[in-house]
Amino acid sequence: MYSLDILNKLDDIKEDKDIKSLSHAIFPGTHCPLFGVALTASYIKNMPLVIVGTSECTYYTKNFAYHRQKGKDSVYSIALKEKEVVFGAQKIVENAIKQIIEIENPDAVMIVTTCVPELIGEDYSSIKYSLEDVVDIPIFVVNTEHFKCNSHIPGMSRALKSLSSAMKKCENQSGVNILGHRQDDVENTELIKLLKNHNVNINTVIPSKCDIKSINNAPKSKLNIVTDMIALDLAKEMQKKFDIDYVYFDKHMNKKTILKNYEKLGKVLEIDLISDLQEEIKIYDELFEKCSNLLNNKKLIYGNTPMMAFETVDFLSDLGLEPLFVQVRELYDQDIKYKENISKKGFNPYISRIANIAPLRHLYDEIGANIYIGHENPMLLKQKGLTQITLDSHAQKIGYELPIGIMKDLIKLFEIDKEKIGGMMHASL
Repeated sequence: MYSLDILNKLDDIKEDKDIKSLSHAIFPGTHCPLFGVALTASYIKNMPLVIVGTSECTYYTKNFAYHRQKGKDSVYSIALKEKEVVFGAQKIVENAIKQIIEIENPDAVMIVTTCVPELIGEDYSSIKYSLEDVVDIPIFVVNTEHFKCNSHIPGMSRALKSLSSAMKKCENQSGVNILGHRQDDVENTELIKLLKNHNVNINTVIPSKCDIKSINNAPKSKLNIVTDMIALDLAKEMQKKFDIDYVYFDKHMNKKTILKNYEKLGKVLEIDLISDLQEEIKIYDELFEKCSNLLNNKKLIYGNTPMMAFETVDFLSDLGLEPLFVQVRELYDQDIKYKENISKKGFNPYISRIANIAPLRHLYDEIGANIYIGHENPMLLKQKGLTQITLDSHAQKIGYELPIGIMKDLIKLFEIDKEKIGGMMHASL
């Protein structure tokens, strides 16, 4: 029988190892870093992926490319046989890259290794040097190492960081790069619209709107704006190699945090962004007050969303929701201040690893929440008297538009029928 007693509560979480799962068998489980690499690298134009590993891993990536990305990825599989596992496969990989270049004429190639070659210690990072006399395009090498981590996030970070090896130092720096944005239509975000209104040039958006040429020239920018945690390693590498400063402007929801970020950008770029945001700030305040009245004392289970768990729960608890159970991937450095904020407000929810929904389903009655934010079976939640909302449609937003969108959906959800206990609404409404 599953029990909440095996979990630690928020106040007991001091480091990542303090976060436990409800069961040792995790279902449905997290994605592996290979998924993260494929998801990220697929945006970069004319760059094939070469997946090196067992047939399961290589098939998984090709299947993902065909279905999830509508076949736009160019994914090649090098499925290792027993002989290659014992004696190595570097020559096979080198020959494969030569053939791919001959067939596709790509702008770059990304080699992605998986657990088996990594466990036996085969390192393909030297391939870009062994082929430099015959290949004149960048060759990136990314290790996935799922045996060392618990999610797909490291794969995304490593894929982006590897791109710095193709960047070239530029003089006369101007404009900005957007790092980490991994959704389409970045030009429609609040941040980009504001910058363009002030004639700030957007040099490149990595990874969602770039090619190898724009990656090569990324260091011509005077500032990197990091809109997702996955690009922090790339930003730090560019700061180290090219002395380019960065501002971390993730999916923040707190009014003051967003304001500070816009003030930082304005100071570096010598423009006034705050004056243009007065209407958004007014709308934020009005929605915040309305949300607080509707949500006060309602109880929350937080699940899987595109946002940072502790930061989102901190914001939701400011709106009046009481967090009872929070699912997280791991404890990141960026989480600490939000974790402390939640605790200071007197909340001490159970904390568990994400993607272990099966055992959690046995405990919904015991937890006693009203609202489930994240992905789950909507019919099951309805049976348990839980109102569901997902936040996926807000994942591309940057700035005040993000919390404004979330609050509007929460208000719409509870104004449909204030007396209704069960129900489901997806954030695309």
